[in-house]
Amino acid sequence: MEEWRPVPSTTFWRRPASSFGIVTLLLLSAGCGGNTAHRATSTTTITTSGRSTTTGTAPSPWSAPSPVIDAVRPVHTVACPTPTFCMALSADGKSYRYDGRRWSTPLSVTGSGGTSPPAAADLSCGSPTFCMAMPGGNEVVGWNGTAWSSAQTLGGAQGLQALACAGGTFCVTVDGEGDAYFYDGHWSSAVNAWGGPTDISCVNASFCMATTGGTSQWNGRVWTQPQDVDTSGQLEAVSCPTTTFCVATDSAGNVLAWNGTSWSVPQPVDPSGVGAAVGSTALVSVSCAGPTFCVAVDSGGRVVSFDGTTWSLPRTIDGAAGLVSVSCATTTFCLALDTLGRALSYR
Repeated sequence: MEEWRPVPSTTFWRRPASSFGIVTLLLLSAGCGGNTAHRATSTTTITTSGRSTTTGTAPSPWSAPSPVIDAVRPVHTVACPTPTFCMALSADGKSYRYDGRRWSTPLSVTGSGGTSPPAAADLSCGSPTFCMAMPGGNEVVGWNGTAWSSAQTLGGAQGLQALACAGGTFCVTVDGEGDAYFYDGHWSSAVNAWGGPTDISCVNASFCMATTGGTSQWNGRVWTQPQDVDTSGQLEAVSCPTTTFCVATDSAGNVLAWNGTSWSVPQPVDPSGVGAAVGSTALVSVSCAGPTFCVAVDSGGRVVSFDGTTWSLPRTIDGAAGLVSVSCATTTFCLALDTLGRALSYR
């Protein structure tokens, strides 16, 4: 697979001086490895009407989609704690490990009932030797670096909705009624939270952020009441690399940023008027390797990235399917999955 490493000259979203006029986006030429020729500079202009014109092309740091080995059902969530370890979970309860070059044969992560996981099934990894999966219903399964544990049912849970782990010892999951369960070597009893979340991201045992109607923060003792920070769309995903920086995405192609104290207003970075079909701009997954690097993917097969200052123009990296999950281990490695169970890597 050909590799291309981004350089500081990349695609930037320049905020206009006012709400009227023209936004100019420069796709600056970048050096490429291998035998790919150096590409010319291209310029895209987006007007307030949503129309755009583009000249030239720019190389993509993303690989072409390739099937995850032996996956019979779509692989729909992925977690990459390092560039040489990713774990993916398929819709038929199988896990697949990626070592930076190839995928492993599948291992079963089905619960005690042996049934396929529902849409709410989730996966999170704090390290290559510590992952937790929700194979469906109210069960959780742990990864120790070699094998998955037997499924454990969390007593009193009412349909687990989202899961997040941090480091090698801490995880949290929240059910559809707003009860949270914490893992620090063993699972806790229920702790009151707020509603069923769409996503959770944890920095450590004292800081997690959940998207649950609004945004709700865990401070190590309690969950805060959800803040209604987004009236433009439904919050879809959240990623927090530090306690003072998080990014949340919504169903309308907006991003919101957390600075440690408050959330920004929604910023449109994936508008439906720029080469996308109506309804295909839900930013369904986001991953931040740090405050200066984030990637978000949408349901139309496009990706936007953040460099610490600006968001890129949406780029189509999968023309045949929508994207469902992305995980970035570092600023130079991400893995994304599409609705057909194929993987795309960023290098």
